[in-house]
Amino acid sequence: MRCTKAIVTLAIGTEYVRAWEKCCKTHWQQYANRHAYDLVCIDRPLDTTARAQQRSPAWQKCLVLSQVFSHQYERIVWIDSDVLINAQSAPDISAGVPADKVGAVSMYEQPTPALYMQVLSRMYEYWGRAAMRNYTADEYHTLWGLPSGYNQVVQSGVLVLSPKHHRECLEKVYYGYEEKGGREWHMEMRPLSYELQHAGVIHWLDGRFNTMWPEILFLHYPFLLSQKSKRSRGGRALRELCSRLGGLSDVDLKRAAMTNAFLNSYFFHLGGGELADMQLVNQGCTSFLECSL
Repeated sequence: MRCTKAIVTLAIGTEYVRAWEKCCKTHWQQYANRHAYDLVCIDRPLDTTARAQQRSPAWQKCLVLSQVFSHQYERIVWIDSDVLINAQSAPDISAGVPADKVGAVSMYEQPTPALYMQVLSRMYEYWGRAAMRNYTADEYHTLWGLPSGYNQVVQSGVLVLSPKHHRECLEKVYYGYEEKGGREWHMEMRPLSYELQHAGVIHWLDGRFNTMWPEILFLHYPFLLSQKSKRSRGGRALRELCSRLGGLSDVDLKRAAMTNAFLNSYFFHLGGGELADMQLVNQGCTSFLECSL
């Protein structure tokens, strides 16, 4: 009996394909088998026009429901290729999501609205004056030039979709909006967040289905940020911490922190971080005790 659901991702370029195959594929397949999904990794652009080549491939998730293969499925679960799945504990993400709704995690509410504001404050302090500042979900949309009135943000790295109900909305985003600039604009995410909420089709998911490592890093493990500047005050603090822990390296600390965050997640999203960091996570870990130093 064929599956009626599929997990789909897009990995364009040798670096991304290799990272997904090495760090993601095995555990994604375990999850897919457990919950009766087909697994599809698209390794070629869905749009090869000059317009498509001038912007991030991330936009092309909006074309997934337009593909011939998608028509055989009732549900498509889109997952960015830099997401690790905790196959041992994650339940079926599509369970409980009505067929006409899009399942998604609210970015500005993870882990709580108040703590997310603390995360943003730390990020902006770390990045300096050049950082784009949007302290509210409404600002997140209006800075793009989108209408106000939406107090949540759709984190588009993980989406539960229906080809029957949502193709038109995703195509509207793909063909109706253009790239604004650098990664600070989050590629397709701002217009997609707006259009999905404007259409009234969002079903909010448990935040563990899209746990963002950058937010966890700034909130719980800020000492690891000092790896970028070993001469900074943070760099000195990190060296002292490693020394007190018996000469462990900063990589040892990061491995323990990331593995612990992974265990607390269903889907653990690197969110634009270094692809090499995915290799630090011990995905075979079954207990938080295995994260101890």
